[in-house]
Amino acid sequence: MIKNFFALCFLFLSFQLFSQNVDLIKSTIRLSNDEELSTYVARAKSNGLSLNDAEELANVNGASIVEIQKLRKLWNNQSVSSTNTNIFSDSINSSIGSTQITKIIPLISNRFGASFFENDNISEVPQMFVATPTDYRLGPGDELIINLYGASENTYSVQISRNGTIKFDRIAPVYLSGLSIKSAKNRLKNSLSKIYAGLLSNDKLSKVDIDLSLKKARSVIINITGHVTAPGTYTVSGFSSILNALYAAGGPNETGSYRNIKLLRNGKVNTTIDLYDYFISGKYPSVFLRDQDVILVEAYKKQVNIKSGFKTTGLFEIKEQEKLSDLIKFSGGFLSDSYKDKIFINRINLYSRSLREVNSENFEKSELKDGDLISAKTVKNFVGNTVSVEGAVYLPGLYDLSNLNTVKDLIESSKGTTPDAITKALIFRTNNGVQDELISIDLKNKKDLQQLLMEGDNLFIESSSNLNSNDQIIVEGEVNAPNRFNYKKGMTVRDALIMASGFNSFANKSNVILIRNISDENLEVKSKSFVLSFDKNYNSVDNIKMLPNDIISVRRKSYLKESQSFKVEGEVAIPGYYSIEKDNYSIKDAFLDHIELLKTSSFNGIYVLRDDVKIPIKFSRDNTNKLSPISNLELKSEDIIYVPVNDNTIFITGGVQKETIIVYDKSISFKNAVFSAGGYIENADVKRSYIEYQNGLKKSVQNFIFFKSYPKVEPGSKIVIPLKSADNRKKISLAEIVGYTTSLVSIVAILKSF
Repeated sequence: MIKNFFALCFLFLSFQLFSQNVDLIKSTIRLSNDEELSTYVARAKSNGLSLNDAEELANVNGASIVEIQKLRKLWNNQSVSSTNTNIFSDSINSSIGSTQITKIIPLISNRFGASFFENDNISEVPQMFVATPTDYRLGPGDELIINLYGASENTYSVQISRNGTIKFDRIAPVYLSGLSIKSAKNRLKNSLSKIYAGLLSNDKLSKVDIDLSLKKARSVIINITGHVTAPGTYTVSGFSSILNALYAAGGPNETGSYRNIKLLRNGKVNTTIDLYDYFISGKYPSVFLRDQDVILVEAYKKQVNIKSGFKTTGLFEIKEQEKLSDLIKFSGGFLSDSYKDKIFINRINLYSRSLREVNSENFEKSELKDGDLISAKTVKNFVGNTVSVEGAVYLPGLYDLSNLNTVKDLIESSKGTTPDAITKALIFRTNNGVQDELISIDLKNKKDLQQLLMEGDNLFIESSSNLNSNDQIIVEGEVNAPNRFNYKKGMTVRDALIMASGFNSFANKSNVILIRNISDENLEVKSKSFVLSFDKNYNSVDNIKMLPNDIISVRRKSYLKESQSFKVEGEVAIPGYYSIEKDNYSIKDAFLDHIELLKTSSFNGIYVLRDDVKIPIKFSRDNTNKLSPISNLELKSEDIIYVPVNDNTIFITGGVQKETIIVYDKSISFKNAVFSAGGYIENADVKRSYIEYQNGLKKSVQNFIFFKSYPKVEPGSKIVIPLKSADNRKKISLAEIVGYTTSLVSIVAILKSF
């Protein structure tokens, strides 16, 4: 508590100290670029501040909402330049005129046509690998290639100057600005004829032909304004169309018109574009842009919403003269399962809404109003004038009632009953939409077969196999596949044993018990047992027929147990598997009977591996200097006795300067070994340090008041220094708090300078 109080005092003191120099910091920050500004945020992050901490301290220092937003952008490595918060940009380099265009992508909208401007796979850069359109007008900055061929051959690569001309040696400048490619070609032909007389000659031998092509289109500056996602001034290729420019600006916004886009040239309306012509009919608005053109996107005047029943749903913009039939065309038409003879319109009437129904004959006459909600109903899956048959027939399903009248007709249409069909059938009849009547039919009775059918009738013929009870028998004990099996009439005990894949190697074939439930006889004894004997071919003099719910229990041979073994691995004379010869067979027995160590064996590292857990084994020497395990561990099947090789190294890992392996020496201690690895690092948890010996035994450092007792180091040991968890780390010191405050005040000063 006291520590927190002093930390708070230091925090406010540091704010006052740094606030005196805020003006000086601001004046420095104003001259900083984005890279330098990011270093201030990086410094705060390196000092351990989180974004929430930075925002809280910025609020305390009087930062505004705008400054907090800039802080977030700086923190997330974003640009602090002013942008529309509803858009993001994707910079794309145009190959035309080396112009860089920034494509603006709008938020996802349900307006018809908006998906075109949200598609990342579309480029606003026009295609240059196509013939130059005949209506493209040349202007200053366009680069041309002029090819002369025939009696004289030459190639000129020229650029139209700011004055709109190109220059050749020995002739006057040729003015081409504003001309189409065709007109420019004719003018060049006349001008260059002063140098190449063959251009105007009709003589095949002296004739010279001319070809003109656009090498690189000029860049033009245009303005896009009105209801668009990102209005502003754009530099685009002169080869760009209005559609290219609109795509770069993100297209019309939520209130912008797709159908009344105006191109203003010299202050007058040059062209009006309806983008629905392109979205629906593919008519491309190929009007090319000129310098200082203005694209004006006005607000929509009428918009309706298709809710359901059509191939395309969403918001559609409607012109004054357009009808409901036009809207159906825009949407792609009705869905396959829609009711197509009527459309429902939910319309605003002053203070409320009303529902109108429009029949198909009035689609071309019905006008639409702003805010209309349009929908078509979905046809249900109900099939009229039908009857159905289910169950034990060859072709179950629906049938046309007009082609049959009676139960007999329906059965014949379904190709008759299957062999397992019973002679009784049921008709489920529907009245007023509810299946509430049941008619019993005897398929052997001719009168019943003449029962007249009604629309919606369902004839059900049951199979005899479904009526049989699912009686079972059980085979358990020493068989290869014990299980429950379906009871079959005539089944014997031998049959059941074969179904269970026969006896296993532990089965006592002369002691097979059949248990039968006799509780239905109302006797004091509820079950009865039969002892049966079988030979190797599963023959028996008492091969009893089974009854439902019988249990066969195959007993194990008396005293028989599964064979058990252990494995010996490592530095021993004869590794391999050995038998656990008797009950209470121990590690001492194993060494006495089978295991002989080598000179390279590490007797201090021997362990038993059981279920991936090491069990350390200690040894002593008798009078003959022979090794004998002190532990009397009883071995279990699949135990592994592992004898490692002598290891004269020590491995130090965890919270040390560097993981290290050193050579063992009798004089080396725990602390000496740690120092050999560079000593402890800052967040090492010394109190929880421990040593792991070669046989898996672990010993930890013992702490008593101010004293520590370190375990003995032995060959092959591993010293482990754990790291402190986040919860155990020290709290932030006062010096760190002052450092955080310094960085934060700098950030706030940066934000205030923008």
